[in-house]
Amino acid sequence: MDAGALATSFHVWQYRQHFIFKELREKNMTVQCVLCKPKIRMLSTSKNSTSNLKKHLERKHAIMYLKSPKGEMDGPNGSPTETPKEPRYKKSKLENLVNQMTSQPKVNTLVFNFMVENVQSLSVLEQPAFRKLIEGLSGGKMSMTRNTFINGIMMAYSKMKEELKEKLDSVQSVCTTADIWSAHNRSYIGMTCHWIEKNELERKSAALACARIRGSHTFETIAAKIHEIHLAYNIENKLQATVTDNGSNFVKVFKEFSKGDNENYEDDIVEFQDVGTILDGADEAMHLFLLPHQRCASHALNLIASHDLAQVLSKGETAQVYCSAMAKCFAIWNSVHQSPLAIAAVEDIEKMKLTAPSVSRWISEYSAVEKMVSLPETKLMDVCDCFGVPRLLSYEIAFLKEYINVFKPLAFALELFQGEQKCFLGLVIPTVLTLKKKLCEKKTLALYLLDVINPVVEAIDYRFKQLFASLDAKMATATTPQFRLWWLPEAEREDMHLMLVAEATRLEPAEATRLEPTDGVPISSDNVQSEDEFFSFGPGTGNSDTEKEVRRYLEGTSKNLSCLKYFQRVRKLFLKFNAILPSSALVERLFSHNGNILTPKRNGLTDDQFEQVLLLRYNSKICTLDKIFPE
Repeated sequence: MDAGALATSFHVWQYRQHFIFKELREKNMTVQCVLCKPKIRMLSTSKNSTSNLKKHLERKHAIMYLKSPKGEMDGPNGSPTETPKEPRYKKSKLENLVNQMTSQPKVNTLVFNFMVENVQSLSVLEQPAFRKLIEGLSGGKMSMTRNTFINGIMMAYSKMKEELKEKLDSVQSVCTTADIWSAHNRSYIGMTCHWIEKNELERKSAALACARIRGSHTFETIAAKIHEIHLAYNIENKLQATVTDNGSNFVKVFKEFSKGDNENYEDDIVEFQDVGTILDGADEAMHLFLLPHQRCASHALNLIASHDLAQVLSKGETAQVYCSAMAKCFAIWNSVHQSPLAIAAVEDIEKMKLTAPSVSRWISEYSAVEKMVSLPETKLMDVCDCFGVPRLLSYEIAFLKEYINVFKPLAFALELFQGEQKCFLGLVIPTVLTLKKKLCEKKTLALYLLDVINPVVEAIDYRFKQLFASLDAKMATATTPQFRLWWLPEAEREDMHLMLVAEATRLEPAEATRLEPTDGVPISSDNVQSEDEFFSFGPGTGNSDTEKEVRRYLEGTSKNLSCLKYFQRVRKLFLKFNAILPSSALVERLFSHNGNILTPKRNGLTDDQFEQVLLLRYNSKICTLDKIFPE
């Protein structure tokens, strides 16, 4: 290397160890970056300046670039240079992140959300390992104490309840669902509320209560509790119905205290909830408490499948093959449920997992049978041999496959009713009618189940007879664009059309004058009281604009809910009647998602605190939980 090369800025630069000098040509020099290895990166720079090399370090190797001590000699004359500073945008981001993560209110908020979202026991806050974890991650900040958390629950619950009441005040129609659940000698009544947002036509849900019930579950106790919860949220005047399962406890309560026509209901034999003994007797004044009762459609279908169908299959010519085939299936499921080794053995035979069905849910039994018969026959024989279960005979396998094929529409309808966003009351009647039609179509190919289909169809008619007689259910279906009046016989459509016009005409005059017909002609205040309105002798001649809008809607073909924006009166009827859910599955999920917390380990929370935490968790999507611990 000649003396000219040693006179460059590079050879006295503090970061020269990160580069290998290659050559010098006149005023420019070439170096190789060591930090980029194994990739070969050659860089060119002036012999009197290292600016290009500095930019390379800043862009590609910022960490190494920032490690230089302050005041090192950086120039060819040994002049001190300032330590390069981190880019401003990086520094501001880092400072903001540190401030957010290390402030005590922020740590309290994160711990609070963790406790609520997982419904953790209060003892977690006092565990040394948990406290060390929080202190280590937050840079020395303390984990909240038990008292801080309890105070946070009360503040958050009060804020959440006010937000929810404000939301419900702006809603036109709501429905509620109710259920009673017992565990470890404690009983709770859960209630959820559901409505449709008028702009997006989306279903919204919120939990209203998960309150402890003490003593016997009498008619008065259950009815009074439901009424109390409705009053607490000011929804009693906009409530369309309360949806429950078909257990005799709720059926009897609403028969005694509802103003609806539920007196024609027969009590169901099967009950799935542990709710204690229901005592007779009622107070006549409580007839004012409860509005009409809506039976859970998915529970009704589940009763048809698990009770009515099972009774039919256990009799007649199908009894022997049904009992023998299902006995072998249950023997396999029980073995899988009881032995982890059995699970591994099945997975080795065929890379799939067999699960034991739930006793109370027919759909889980159907899915388990479906998974069994999906195995090749040789693999199915291997599974039977593995568990020491007698092999399924060819006719038993044929029966199970026919069982899956025939009752596939029933399984589909059950899954459909348990949805939330797109499941409206208007879906039930068309679904039940389609289910009956598809079951009858299966007769042509049925061999073992030919005599079973008719009794199942009769059971559907019996359990849904009041629904088909319900005006609310018919209005909900007619105002759903997917169905309109297509589900009705031709002879009944005109009567339903007149009923729609009559309901739409009952809109408040102030609201009716604000509506605009779809032909683009606004309704003025001058012609509100027309001769047609004055000389009104029937629902079809009350308001010409209303009748015109309803007829135009019924003649439409669009199946999308968005088309209702062109029919404002029909849209309002849709919001009213379809606010009712066809299923009580959502309130059951309130319990099922938290079944593990009703245990002795939860003793740190009182009943009120437990309810508050549960509602905060359920309603976190529609109510904010931030700003509980202000900065």
